[in-house]
Amino acid sequence: MTTPTASPPKIWYEANCHCGAVRYKVLAPRLEDSPCTSCTCSICTKNGLVNIYPKHHEVVFHQGFDTLKEYRCGTKQSTHKFCPECGSSILIDFNGSLHGPMEDAMAVNVRMFKDIDMGKLNVEHFDGKNLLGPAYNI
Repeated sequence: MTTPTASPPKIWYEANCHCGAVRYKVLAPRLEDSPCTSCTCSICTKNGLVNIYPKHHEVVFHQGFDTLKEYRCGTKQSTHKFCPECGSSILIDFNGSLHGPMEDAMAVNVRMFKDIDMGKLNVEHFDGKNLLGPAYNI
């Protein structure tokens, strides 16, 4: 009989865009102990995103959510949200397009988190360029 492993404890990370117009917090496992994702799809590559995937209720905005601009690319199912002032990429809302354990998740850019050391993160690579469609072509 296998004993289920406990989920790692979660902590709140404070975050903001570059100009400070958007401020929020994210509940997640310690970033140094959990994988983050660097995707090779066009939008993630061009914006340098490194993401984690919390549930919607684990992301709490203090200010600026209603001002976020939106952009849809590829299949147009996911909404990329960014600050209208400084352009910082905040998150990707999958809008229910994922199923299973990721159904209520969104991608949140850890580069906006305060006081993290990117060099200490366990960054895994996802081949979004070849696995997600349609192909980027401009």
